[in-house]
Amino acid sequence: MNEEVYQQRVKSVMSRDLVTIDAGDSVHEAIQLMAENKVAALPVVDRRGKCIGFLSSSDLVEVTREVDASLYELEATEAPLWGAFLGRLSDHVGHQSVMDLMSESVVSTSPDTPLFEAASKMLRDHVHRLPVLDKDNHLLGIVSMTDILRAFVEHAPATAK
Repeated sequence: MNEEVYQQRVKSVMSRDLVTIDAGDSVHEAIQLMAENKVAALPVVDRRGKCIGFLSSSDLVEVTREVDASLYELEATEAPLWGAFLGRLSDHVGHQSVMDLMSESVVSTSPDTPLFEAASKMLRDHVHRLPVLDKDNHLLGIVSMTDILRAFVEHAPATAK
């Protein structure tokens, strides 16, 4: 493999075209943003552009697991009760704020971090993307595992492609 890829920094492959959300926005708004922009996660930023959390599809899946357990218990009950439960659940989850579901402990990186270090951090912390933050926690971009894999594939020797 070309040694040049080991010298590359996060800033050379990160996405700068970001879709973000405010902690006070509703989960319904977050889901709409994710769907419209075809993204699986949203950085949560405050008014100054500082990253204060992250809402990912994994966070939303956790909510559905809890819902699934409740639905399983209700399977034996009458249909009208089950329908009312689903209606209340939809209203409740959709109107919850992003702050209620977001991950506050954000695993992040800096723009000057080498790609292999960012990839190691992702593997170690079991995440698929890292917000790229400056020293004041302002969001500059996002680097995903796909971004890093693309860089490694593009720098592979011609015989390996």
